[in-house]
Amino acid sequence: MKDLLPAEAGYWHRLEDAMKRVFASYDYRELRTPIVEHTELFKRGVGEVTDIVEKEMYSFDDRNGANLSLRPENTASCVRAGISNGLLHNQRHRFWYYGPMFRHENPQKGRYRQFYQFGAEAFGFEGPTVDAELIAMARDLWRGLELPGLSLEINSIGTSDSRAVHREKLIGYFSKYETSLDADSKRRLGSNPLRILDSKNPDLQELIEGAPRLADYLDQESIDHFDHFKHLLDGLNITYKENHRLVRGLDYYTRTVFEWVTTDLGAQSAVCAGGRYDGLVQQLGGKPMPAVGWSMGVERIVELMKIYELAPAPEG
Repeated sequence: MKDLLPAEAGYWHRLEDAMKRVFASYDYRELRTPIVEHTELFKRGVGEVTDIVEKEMYSFDDRNGANLSLRPENTASCVRAGISNGLLHNQRHRFWYYGPMFRHENPQKGRYRQFYQFGAEAFGFEGPTVDAELIAMARDLWRGLELPGLSLEINSIGTSDSRAVHREKLIGYFSKYETSLDADSKRRLGSNPLRILDSKNPDLQELIEGAPRLADYLDQESIDHFDHFKHLLDGLNITYKENHRLVRGLDYYTRTVFEWVTTDLGAQSAVCAGGRYDGLVQQLGGKPMPAVGWSMGVERIVELMKIYELAPAPEG
């Protein structure tokens, strides 16, 4: 965890001011959630076989015996807040948030165990128009900061049904090469084989490249959604690359997933990432509702601002 010293605060202030202007221009309203939530929220929302839940959460029992966790991400908390306060029944909302998250992982450049995120979440919008809107919001931030060097990668991971078919194909494929898998991939083989595709182990990249592609098993509705999404990005003159290995690390995603990435931060290449999570509201106890959002790492963006020698906000 890291102190924020006065010499660096100006970069944060410039980013915060720019981000709030973008949110206001798209009519997103602020939602603040508690730092501490019941651990079960993240097990149900993020997924029990994700790295976050299995290895990275700061969890503890309080004096009443309730198991609580410092929030490792905020989408599940936003959904819980919406359900708890009656905001997600036959309504549409655009929210934004800002604050610290906590994960016990190996610190790297631009990544600490307490880290800050901006996020945007849109509830109640079925079509891909709002998917493209969220991409445009991030693009507007890069322009407002005059921050170069970021590129957009997109993919569709379909519905739970199409992923179930693909899952069986992956299990069959990787089982033939199980002796070549590392310990993490062997563990994921039986529980969440899609995550093997997200492995950064260089020794596995050739094997992963030959794995069955989810794109070959997508349902027609997801294909149509993705094609319309790409058409909208083209209309906005937003350049993108289709990355069929992009799956994201959280179980709640459906259909559209995306990342804004850089080559200037080493292994931590993604600075803004997200996608659609149409089933999460119902999964956490609400009525069925489509939803989509992203989050961006403040520390990573500040590092890029320094690399490109962007001026911090003036003091005072």
